[in-house]
Amino acid sequence: MVDISFMKRLLLTTVLAFLFVGCGSSTVKSGDVDLTQSQPSSTLPSGFKGYVFYDYLLPSTDKVVQSYKYKNDTFLNEESLEYTKSAARVIERSLKNRGGQVEYQDGGDGTIKVTIYNNASTEYFTMKNFVNIGDIITVKKSTCRVSAYHDKLSFGEKNFTDVLEVRCPDSVGYYQKGQGLVVENDIDTSLQANSIDPDTYTQRSIGIIDRYQPKDSRFSSYNLSSAIEAQADKLWAAPYNLNGQGVKIGLVDEGSVLDTHVELRGRVTNLSNEDTSLHATHVAGTLISAGTHLATSHGFANQAEVYMLSYHDVYFADSIKKLANDYDVLISNHSYGYEDPTGFGEYDRESRELDSAVRENPYMIAVMAAGNDGDEFRNDSRYPEWGLIKGGSNAKNVITVAAIDNESNHISSFSSRGPIKGGRLKPDIATDGANVLSTSNYDNTAYKRMYGTSMASPAATGSIALLAQRYKQVMGTNIRLDTMKAILFNTAVDIENPGPDYKSGFGNLDALAAVQVIDTMASQEEALVKLDTIHQGENQRYFINSTRYENFKVTLAWVDDVYKACNDCANDILMNDIDMYLVEEESGKKIYPYTLSENNPRADAREDRENHIDPQEQISYRLKVGNYTLHINGHKIDASGQNFTLVTSQALSEVQKDIVVTPMNEHIHKIYNAIE
Repeated sequence: MVDISFMKRLLLTTVLAFLFVGCGSSTVKSGDVDLTQSQPSSTLPSGFKGYVFYDYLLPSTDKVVQSYKYKNDTFLNEESLEYTKSAARVIERSLKNRGGQVEYQDGGDGTIKVTIYNNASTEYFTMKNFVNIGDIITVKKSTCRVSAYHDKLSFGEKNFTDVLEVRCPDSVGYYQKGQGLVVENDIDTSLQANSIDPDTYTQRSIGIIDRYQPKDSRFSSYNLSSAIEAQADKLWAAPYNLNGQGVKIGLVDEGSVLDTHVELRGRVTNLSNEDTSLHATHVAGTLISAGTHLATSHGFANQAEVYMLSYHDVYFADSIKKLANDYDVLISNHSYGYEDPTGFGEYDRESRELDSAVRENPYMIAVMAAGNDGDEFRNDSRYPEWGLIKGGSNAKNVITVAAIDNESNHISSFSSRGPIKGGRLKPDIATDGANVLSTSNYDNTAYKRMYGTSMASPAATGSIALLAQRYKQVMGTNIRLDTMKAILFNTAVDIENPGPDYKSGFGNLDALAAVQVIDTMASQEEALVKLDTIHQGENQRYFINSTRYENFKVTLAWVDDVYKACNDCANDILMNDIDMYLVEEESGKKIYPYTLSENNPRADAREDRENHIDPQEQISYRLKVGNYTLHINGHKIDASGQNFTLVTSQALSEVQKDIVVTPMNEHIHKIYNAIE
């Protein structure tokens, strides 16, 4: 999670007692707990109250806890549950494995009864002072969330152990086991210190965005069938023999991965001390499952390594920076997002920070799940039909992935749609995400079918890992984000509306076609990929002589910058804007790149105007016999120039460059020339 400034108050308390009770009745909704206030300690300033957490679900030492097991209302037995620090969430994990829902009831005498709904059966467990990370609790009549657990934490010169972090609308409290409240920071102070948007901070919680159970058990796919759909399986054999060996993949997800799983062991580094997660283990299997115990679980890059980081600790921009800076991981998968129905289509703080991080390191490739809100508008008026993507998935400098229904070969109805406010294209690409079978954390040989854009995102990430491996073999360097984007978008198989659209982006990812484009870079004359730099007012031209009727496709992409002063922009704008168009020399006809309309999101992409919205542009046109000129213009470029990648379906001539001097840019170019 985002670090919070701990500089406001240091408050020590005496040992206080607390009870869990229901909110006005004996039963509260799933995941909710009401925390009764204890009397304030006389050592605390007026207006502050302390609480004692006698036992966490995350014990700091090995511990044996008595559990009373019921089925329905019939007592079955009393069990001793042995906790160790390395497996501190054994109860919580077992609930999630079985797809259960949880209710909390006041058990009396300082106990809480946890009710597990598991299919047709119901089981009860009773724990003393049961607290989960992510629980909603009530503190001083405010709705708060247990947001983190810290083994050790320092406030000023004071050091504490076993600290529970509770975030409320107006404050962040830190509670030490057996001591109660030790520090309470005002949110306003923390927000100012950490540049957090106060309008969205308390309303939008990070969590898993996917559906755990298949809608229809008749239709199923596997990691292997997802790879076949993306043409990635053809890269595993000669002449490519790609398997991701030497590639590090970051996985930011819930909890940790079951690294002892037969398909994963030896290639997972868990960077968090949390218990294993079904979701994270399933995603990891799509990325790197060996496919030796169950062949159909074969992951996309089954010799790559996964570095697992929990989004409870750090997420979005901070996570990709940590992975890159501490572990040299440049490719990462993010199958999570905002849980709340807010922020649809907004270019928010998370988006800006992601864009800024990638701008500073353009070799970072962050792959984001688009989200699963596609069906919600039918039943909930809070959800729009379009512009459903939230949080970091709206960033310009990431790759956002939609889910394809393997039965219909169309975008799944649950997959979140664009656009971003202002009309920018999202999602970017699509892969299989329906009923995918992959590894499970139930045991070391377990598998499970799940569906959602969380399953589509690692299919794209795994494909990208193979492409990155091949690019390094051919070019000897890591691949830049804009180069990866241009290759993926130019080789994608169009689905849904002709051209790009707000459901599927540029279409279904085709890993084989992408690798074939990379391979052309071994020959300068035949290369379909060109990396270059453009400056303000510069015009670059490529000449094409077509000797027959043929289809021509070209994609331009760049890593855009961020307006640093824009802290409250709902809509994003391009800081650097490169224009592209094709001219048929005989007729003078000008062919423009695709553009989409925010006001008519169902409509096909247009080809009758310049694109000043997207940090990538694409032209697809059927050439006839004759000469054509492809123009690349520096429409709005900062003084340092803008790197970009151009990918075409046929090799281009050598570029010709000049500066087009107009009244609008004549003066600025005099300044540039003087500086040079």
